[in-house]
Formats: sequence, structure tokens, C-alpha cells
Amino acid sequence: MKIQFGDKGEVSWDVLLEALDKEQYLDQRHQQENCCRKCLRKCCGGSWLSLVFVVSVVICSQAFLFLYLLSTWGAFYTPAGHLVYNDTLGKLHHVHFSWSNCGDSLDPIQLKQLRVSPDPVPLNGNITLDLNCLVTETANAPISADFEVERRIFWLWVKIPCLDGLGSCHYNDVCEVIPFPPSEPCPDPFPRFKLPCRCPALKGHYIVKNSTFSVPGIVSYLPSWLISGDYYVHGVAYKNSTRLGCYSVYASVSY
Repeated sequence: MKIQFGDKGEVSWDVLLEALDKEQYLDQRHQQENCCRKCLRKCCGGSWLSLVFVVSVVICSQAFLFLYLLSTWGAFYTPAGHLVYNDTLGKLHHVHFSWSNCGDSLDPIQLKQLRVSPDPVPLNGNITLDLNCLVTETANAPISADFEVERRIFWLWVKIPCLDGLGSCHYNDVCEVIPFPPSEPCPDPFPRFKLPCRCPALKGHYIVKNSTFSVPGIVSYLPSWLISGDYYVHGVAYKNSTRLGCYSVYASVSY
């Protein structure tokens, strides 16, 4: 298709469209350049060096804000049962060992007191224990349990998945993962403290007062991900769908 332009002759429709597109493109580019010049004059006095300075300040401000949020993350994201407090100077402190009861007074396993020292807890050294636990009914196998384990990495709490049967796991029978077989006697300090080391958990009142012990070779039972650091453990145990107990523990460990 061609268009007649008077004495100038005919021009094809494709050529005309190409010319119009080019003219429209040049017009849009001209408008964009004018807009950039106006913005540059208004915010930076027409200097490209000033513009670079302004952009650098904005980027640095965003970076500092991001680092600040990371540094304060631990103050507002802590797992349930993990205690924090501010001293008189406003400095944030983490309680290295704490526990809480997430069940109720009707649960058969009632932990009244639990204190462990030193802090952090040395897994391959001497540990001092204060314990007061009341078991109102004998708990026989199978005992199902759910555990959630988190480890603090810098400012974040990271959930540890169930790896080789340890971590954030569900157990149809937690008695099966206890490393002390029935054919062998319970190792120290269980007999000395009169504490059960395997199922069943007999009905009774278990009290340990300021007693020191160590568990030689305990490191060999530990999973590879259990390195020195801060940990949060939340556990619930059931017998025939009836809750036996629910507890949360926060602790720092080292070895």
C-alpha cells in the first residue's frame, strides 16, 4: 500500500510507519533526558558527582539499618521458654540455663526444680545437679514423644531437623532410643542418685541435692550437629494419648 504526497511522489505504508516510530522514539528519549536533567538540577544542583554522593548515602543508610535489625533480632525473636532480661544499663542478657513447664499440675511427671551448673554446661566435664521431680504413676513402654530442638546461630534460632533419630523428632516409643540396654546395669550417676536410666519410669519422688557427676564417653552418644552453643529443647511425652509431661529447656553447652 502506498500514499500519494502531492508532487513529492508516493511513499509506501511500511516506510511511513518506520519513520513515525523513529520520530516517536526520539521524542520519548528527548522527554526522558529532559526529565533527568530537571531532577538532577533540583536534587543535586546539576552535578553528577552530587548525585553519586546522594545515592551512596542512601545505600549506606539501608545497609546500616539492615545490620541494626540483625543485631537486635535476638531481642524480639526468642523461642518460648528462653528467658532474656535487660539490666539497669539496658544491656540484653540471655539466661544460659532455664526451664519451664508447658503442661499442667495434673500431668503424672511434675518437675519441681532443675538447676545445672556450671554455665555453659560442660558435656565432657563435671556437672552439678539439683533436681526435684515427682512421678505420680509408673510410665511403661511404649511412651510416644515429640521434640523440637533449635540452635542459636548468630542472631537467629534455627530448627534442627530429625537426623539419625535425634533432633526435632517424633518417637512412637522414646524408650527404644535410650542408649542403656536392659542387659547392662545403669551407669553412674543413675544408681548413686537413685534415678531410672531406662523405661519404665517408676512412680516415686526423685530428689538430687547439689550433687556432682560426670558421664565419661557421653560425647560418643552425641550427634554430629551438637557442637558448643545455645540450644532450646521443647518436649512432650504421651502414654496412650494421655500427656505425661511437657517441658521446655534452654541451655548453653560446651565440650
